[in-house]
Amino acid sequence: MRRNWRRPLTLLAVSVILLAIALLIRLADHDLAARQQEPFTFTAGDTRLAGTLWRPDTPTQAAVILVHGDGAQDRSSAGGYAPFINALLDAGIAVAAWDKPGVGGSTGNWLDQSMQDRQAEARAAMTALTTRADAPVGALGFSQAGWVLPGLDAPEAAFLVLIGPAISWRDQGAYYTRTRLAREGRPAAEITQTLARLAAENDATFGPDALYDPATNLTEDRWAFIQRNRDADARPDLATLSVPLLALWGANDLNVDAQTDAATYRATMQTPHPATQVEVLPNATHGLLKSGPYNYQLTSEWPWHAEARFTLEGRYAFANGALDRITDWIIATAAP
Repeated sequence: MRRNWRRPLTLLAVSVILLAIALLIRLADHDLAARQQEPFTFTAGDTRLAGTLWRPDTPTQAAVILVHGDGAQDRSSAGGYAPFINALLDAGIAVAAWDKPGVGGSTGNWLDQSMQDRQAEARAAMTALTTRADAPVGALGFSQAGWVLPGLDAPEAAFLVLIGPAISWRDQGAYYTRTRLAREGRPAAEITQTLARLAAENDATFGPDALYDPATNLTEDRWAFIQRNRDADARPDLATLSVPLLALWGANDLNVDAQTDAATYRATMQTPHPATQVEVLPNATHGLLKSGPYNYQLTSEWPWHAEARFTLEGRYAFANGALDRITDWIIATAAP
């Protein structure tokens, strides 16, 4: 009796088609070209910032400016923000982001900025977005934005969202170095000695009376950026913050001391808004990705398989429930 191959072949064809559709959907997370968008240009001081305003396909429930962490980042962080932005748009949240000064279409130099300059830039962006968004406008920022966004308050911001925010520049630097050395397998006594030595060297290199020395292997503008901002501390701004705030850290953060900083947030805010929530999410990285495949201090350290996996996973690269936690809170907080 001859076997009928039509049924298994049909099932195989259907499986391949479904797999291809699922793959295309995942890859679409990295594409912002099909979304509703328009130029988002504004000025802060003498700097002209160029960016994009993406609008959701459904009625806008809220709008956010996206504030970068450290580094020379363009409006989508070289496409790395695309899955995150797409998730916000699908939830009905408009997103405005821009190239840092001196990057892409923006003038100036981001290394010439203090954290107060970055606050002024964020305020200007909030003002520009408020005139164009028929919805409550807030700000969402990553890492270094922890020294930027707490300086914004009502009525200029309807809400704030911070992901992996640092509190003290120096404490964050020490934690970052301690973690790196521990991951290299250095003994505890050596780590303690190294941190003490580096603290003394940093005081001599970046102190208020220090002068630029090319032997530091830093460009002069990068050296000046560090000297200008190394005393940054978010606690004074947090103490008076009254706008609704969602502050999230990943429990496996290698860059910021998540548990300590979350506790400091809770202890420092004197009159927090009733909607304010401070949380450490399990199994999550500095950027709230799943810690198993993505927990590195820098994305430049990702091996090829982590890059490939992020491409295939898109928004599903984030820790379980992290994106819903953000979008649900924003929608609830922005509701009249």
